[in-house]
Amino acid sequence: MSNYIHYIDNNAMKLADTAYEIGDYQCAYDNYTKTLNRLRNYTAHSVDLDSKANELAKKINELEPQLSSGKSILTFDDWILTKSSFVKGKQCVKYLFLDKHKKQEKTPISAAKQKIFNYGHAFEELVRKNEFPDGINIKDKIGNFAYFNSYTTYLLNIASTKIMYEASIIEEQVLVMCDILVKHENGDIHIYEIKLNSEVNEAIIADLAIQYTICKLRFGSALKSFNLILRTDDLNKQWKIQNLTDDVEKQMDAVKTTINEYKTILQQNEPNLAMGEQCNKPYECEFIDYCKKNR
Repeated sequence: MSNYIHYIDNNAMKLADTAYEIGDYQCAYDNYTKTLNRLRNYTAHSVDLDSKANELAKKINELEPQLSSGKSILTFDDWILTKSSFVKGKQCVKYLFLDKHKKQEKTPISAAKQKIFNYGHAFEELVRKNEFPDGINIKDKIGNFAYFNSYTTYLLNIASTKIMYEASIIEEQVLVMCDILVKHENGDIHIYEIKLNSEVNEAIIADLAIQYTICKLRFGSALKSFNLILRTDDLNKQWKIQNLTDDVEKQMDAVKTTINEYKTILQQNEPNLAMGEQCNKPYECEFIDYCKKNR
């Protein structure tokens, strides 16, 4: 592996490459410059490091005369809530607050939990590769979460069929990322959420409800179906697809109300809640050690 790889800002580099590819030359220029500045901050030198710095400097110089002809496509967006924070709030509003304001208090993920997460990612990749191949992975193309929404919007505005992984939507200051989004040439949108579980539970329903609500606010009647993909024990077909559009449609009003409640909670002081069964249901809270220490 080249020596410079340890010093380069990979997210800025991904963003710059994609920005250049789609004609947003100002964004490309800014992020190539950011990458170059980081390289130059290191006092260590090597052939690889100097070569990469020279390559970036050349790109930046070539971009300067193109800045006035570029398009403004990729923008930095922010948000207050995410799909995962909404689900955490459904479990416990203190969990929601701590996840936003005291992330440093999280208990480190155990090796056993990490193994489950890795298995989940592998299952997700298996489904994508076999059921929805050749999709555009927003995360891989962009790197920086703050630009996922604008790149997703750019792809959605292209009049052709698109399969996207990690398509990102922001509405009402809530960010959701769709495991798989399929947009057809006629504008119809179909969304698929992948879960390692073999059965639906309340956390999954909360997950789907917030994601559907935000996507419905963005796409309206163009959103034709919202689907859940679950694991099966059938070696011939290791997953099943369920259309849950009608189920989550019924929850939209309640979800909108909860979004407003959570925004208010995040602006107030830390909730004073006693520990209880919510600490482990439906999943073990990441802040159990913090709450034990402070109860």
